[in-house]
Amino acid sequence: MIYLISWIILGLILCAAEIFIPSFFIFWFGIGAFAAAGASFFVGLTFQIVIFIAVATVLLMFTRPIVMKTLLKKSSTRKINIDEIVGKRAMVVERVNPIEGKGMVKINGELWRALTEDNSVVNVGDYVTILKVEGTLLKVKKEE
Repeated sequence: MIYLISWIILGLILCAAEIFIPSFFIFWFGIGAFAAAGASFFVGLTFQIVIFIAVATVLLMFTRPIVMKTLLKKSSTRKINIDEIVGKRAMVVERVNPIEGKGMVKINGELWRALTEDNSVVNVGDYVTILKVEGTLLKVKKEE
């Protein structure tokens, strides 16, 4: 009975630690501790330790990569090929004024800083064609 309680306490501590150290590493050992607690009804301490290590290792090897891929997919930013937006059409959402050095356009749902190559002013709601990308700045030309 002492092993059962000990494994449950260890499992709770490890799972709670995962809240404060979110790495999805410690969590699997907590699950292994719960498996060892279940095994404590049937086997001795040596086999409980083996079950603890085996369950934690198997979960760590096979389920952690799936969980990490799922979490990283949700939190990662969209990567684009810069060349794919050159020549495309974008809508002006903040007046493009090269004299003031201001201007924003929206393309593919993303906002980009923009300036015209010929130093002309483009008003909000107008469309521009993207000529080139210079870092995070788009060089654009007003559509006729």
